[in-house]
Amino acid sequence: MIPLFKVDGHQLVSTDGHYSSFVKVTPPDMEGVTFSQKLSLLKKLETNLSSLQNTLKIFSINNELYFNYFGGDSPSGLIAQEAINPIEKFCGKNADEINFYENYLLSNNTYQRVISIKEFPNSIDLLDTTYWPDFVINIRKLTKIEAKNKVNFKRRIHYSNLFKDMRDVDSENAFKEAEEILENITRGDKSLFDVEMFLIISAETKDSLDLKTDSFVEYLREIEAEVIVETRGLSYFYTTCLPGVIPSFKRAQLCPSDYLSYLVPFHSDYVHDKGFSLKSRMLKSINFDLFQKNALNYNLLITGTSGQGKSVIANKILNEELKTGASGVVLDLGNSFYKTTRYNNGIVLSKKFNPMQFRNPKYLKEFILAGMDDSLNKKDQGKLYESISKIISDGECKSFSVLLEYLEKDFAGISFYFSELKEFFEEDFKELNKLTYCDFSNYPESMKAPLIIYLIEYFRNLEGKKIFIFDECWHLLKKNADYIAECFRTFRKHNASAIAISQNLDDFSETQLGRVIIQNTFWKFLFKQNLLINEFMDEHSIDLLNGVQSEKGNFSEFLLLSETLKKIMRYYPSEIEYELFTSDKNDNNSLEEYLEETQKYFGFKKSIINYTSLKYPRWEVDSEI
Repeated sequence: MIPLFKVDGHQLVSTDGHYSSFVKVTPPDMEGVTFSQKLSLLKKLETNLSSLQNTLKIFSINNELYFNYFGGDSPSGLIAQEAINPIEKFCGKNADEINFYENYLLSNNTYQRVISIKEFPNSIDLLDTTYWPDFVINIRKLTKIEAKNKVNFKRRIHYSNLFKDMRDVDSENAFKEAEEILENITRGDKSLFDVEMFLIISAETKDSLDLKTDSFVEYLREIEAEVIVETRGLSYFYTTCLPGVIPSFKRAQLCPSDYLSYLVPFHSDYVHDKGFSLKSRMLKSINFDLFQKNALNYNLLITGTSGQGKSVIANKILNEELKTGASGVVLDLGNSFYKTTRYNNGIVLSKKFNPMQFRNPKYLKEFILAGMDDSLNKKDQGKLYESISKIISDGECKSFSVLLEYLEKDFAGISFYFSELKEFFEEDFKELNKLTYCDFSNYPESMKAPLIIYLIEYFRNLEGKKIFIFDECWHLLKKNADYIAECFRTFRKHNASAIAISQNLDDFSETQLGRVIIQNTFWKFLFKQNLLINEFMDEHSIDLLNGVQSEKGNFSEFLLLSETLKKIMRYYPSEIEYELFTSDKNDNNSLEEYLEETQKYFGFKKSIINYTSLKYPRWEVDSEI
């Protein structure tokens, strides 16, 4: 029977009359801050704990942090919100159906074991406990007089050992530690607590529970902790762990406030409240929202060496945004996005197009400049803009070849720059499509820069939320740097995102256009690459990046950077996502062989779903596709 008289939302009353409140605490994301910043945040936590007047129970449950305050204490200086159903969070749905055995219990078809810490390790690394199983820490602050008396008693015990003929190193260290704690308590730099800690190890089977218990107990012994696997007192100590039940402190040890702050798993994997799901290194789901409203712009730069997963994550973003109703334009180099386009019923841009489809003189000026070998000076660029504006003002000029004929009057020989490109121009206008794919390899070098300008204008004329993926083509637009900069700066006004992909961030930072793109991309996904410290990458960011790893066929790992975030994230593709997004030659050859036989009957989408079901028998077709 649970010793609680009443549970009302997040408020609890025990059968012996103790009132308490249960709140969920959201710690900061410690992964992206420097070591000194981590210490500063933990110092604030220590100060918060030291201000307590009553008992506090700290719960780490499924990587979530909860505080159970007794008496009149309440959260101060912490991000916290009321957490309802506290018993269910700890025990599961059927709290009255818990069965206790010799050294384990069975709750909600889950095997559990309770381990108490008899002696804490002498030292613990920062945020170590974030990787521990679920646990409960019960704490009670001692008054300054109580603290001094207990520390003095401990100091006197070890003082006599200083004069033994044979040195007792452990006793000497304990004496020095007691001396230091006493000095800190006297100055008010530290507080002292009665602390007891219970770890809850869970598994689906008894054998698995035994293995997990042995493994974790061995780890604790390696860090010089002493533990008790609860047996005769199992039901009693499990009951005292429940929210709302006042702790007995029968397993309590003295613990200074700075050490206590290290025991609290004061870290939360977090990026955004909504968006599509990725994983943290602790495998916790975290959301990323490309169109997060607080972002200065929605542009994204993806860089990294080949094979790390740049195009895979870009495919993931494209696929997820299309699900939400976004439109897209993809400028591809190497067929990385072709399968995703076909899967989402996109069209492949015709080799022929009409630059005059969009009657914007600024765009047409940039289109012409992109096709010229020589750059015009600023005066002549202004003249070109004026000439184009006059020619298209009456609406009669609907052909690019006619536009060039008119421009010959002011710019003799300008049409010769496009002589070899005439085969790619037509007079018909193309209907704008929800998703348009362009294979860059279908065009000669001299056509590529003008084509990018055309596609940007095509993109700008799409309605609603939209994304444009550029795959490694920025070196072609040196003459259009100002125009590209303006586009990147103004895309947010049109609910648009540009996703730029390149091999190395340093390559971008060494050119004018590259710097413009870096400065106008709020989000940056950095995969494994060698970078130097510069104005865009500080030493801490490079240290984080150097720890990034990806496992081919399993997950892609990258460093997310923004003005407010530094976070290492992982993307684990599902089976269908892997088949759509992978550029592995062997995988794609196998898929192509299957598609040749089936897509004429079932179409591309149904065929690739069937292929995935055959390749991965356990995969279930669900809402993810």
